[in-house]
Amino acid sequence: MAEMEKAVNYSQKCAMLVKSLKQRSDNKQPDDDPESEESQRAQIKREKRNPLKLSAPKPTALTLARMQAREDSLEDSPPSRAVTWRPSSVKASIPPAQPMKSWSPSENEVKQKKKIEVSQSVFYTEEGNSVGLVFKKYPKAKSVRKSIPFAALPKEEAISSTKQWLKKFSIKRLKLDLHRLLSGPDCTHQKKLVPAMQKKVSAKYCTIFPSVEVNGVVKHLQFQPPELEEYIDQTERVLRRYIQRMQWLLSGSRRLFGTVLEKSVCILLDTSGSMDPYLSEVKKEMTSLIWEQLHKNGVSFNLLSFSDSVQVWKDRLMDATEEACHEAVQWVSMVKAHGSTCTLEALQAAFQFADAQGIYLLTDGKPDTSCNFVLKETEKLMQGKQIAVHAISFNCSDRY
Repeated sequence: MAEMEKAVNYSQKCAMLVKSLKQRSDNKQPDDDPESEESQRAQIKREKRNPLKLSAPKPTALTLARMQAREDSLEDSPPSRAVTWRPSSVKASIPPAQPMKSWSPSENEVKQKKKIEVSQSVFYTEEGNSVGLVFKKYPKAKSVRKSIPFAALPKEEAISSTKQWLKKFSIKRLKLDLHRLLSGPDCTHQKKLVPAMQKKVSAKYCTIFPSVEVNGVVKHLQFQPPELEEYIDQTERVLRRYIQRMQWLLSGSRRLFGTVLEKSVCILLDTSGSMDPYLSEVKKEMTSLIWEQLHKNGVSFNLLSFSDSVQVWKDRLMDATEEACHEAVQWVSMVKAHGSTCTLEALQAAFQFADAQGIYLLTDGKPDTSCNFVLKETEKLMQGKQIAVHAISFNCSDRY
């Protein structure tokens, strides 16, 4: 029905166009008459200003029914928002720019940027139209050989255990171990099958390079003389530093008590009868410990001696002031050796100091009770507490 309405409108427009053309042809004048031309122009302007309106066709019953059905459907559907059109203006406000996320190139883009650059020149040969290539610039081959690293070693001694110190400055940590230098693919000893001999034969120049067996695999040390000299120099530097560390650990009070690592400790001294021949030497080491480590490093401490019973210097941990250190040295000088060895009672008394972080037990023999019983009771005392127990065996000849 819509197509029929369009056809009727089109026929009416055509009829009006034909009618206007006929009127123009009837009113046409010769070209030399200017008044006729002006009248035609005026008529065209009037037609443009007041175009003829076409009368709408009369709707049929079917058209009215369709229009009614369309109105009913529009009433049932939800109202839609009207999109208003706004003309562009010079004074229109520009919305603020949205913040952009940080851009990072993808892995494929990075790989494309790192392409190997190779320059080549092309030339024609004398024989026929063959083409030859000459490479002027070759890509740098990635070396698989291990370089000799520089060992960075500390100049001053740090207050730490040997285990902690070696975690930072061991041969493996400094990357100077032979296993690492022999782990490259060019260091592997290879054998290939010779068909004529029907057996595997080593490479021709294998005997030139020094070899070593690592975990059952033969490895070759492929280093030039300057590299070997550099490796020897670095290794000697590390060994000299190790010797310096050992001399420091064996000097002063560290020779007997080791390095005091905690900031609050209890020193337990065995004063049983078996310690009588060595007690004078132990007193000297105790005095050196008080001044060299406890006073110098500001470690709060307490002293306990044990034989038949436990003797406590103070009822709490004392700061390492000069006055406290003098009193501690006097107390140590008054200690005498006698009686048996009540090791468990001394440990129980030391654990009563809640502020203590470490216990240093110096003894020369077997305790009065069973060793296994002492160990089990000590484990119970350590439960839920951050206290380290350091056992120092002084001239101990007993076999547990």
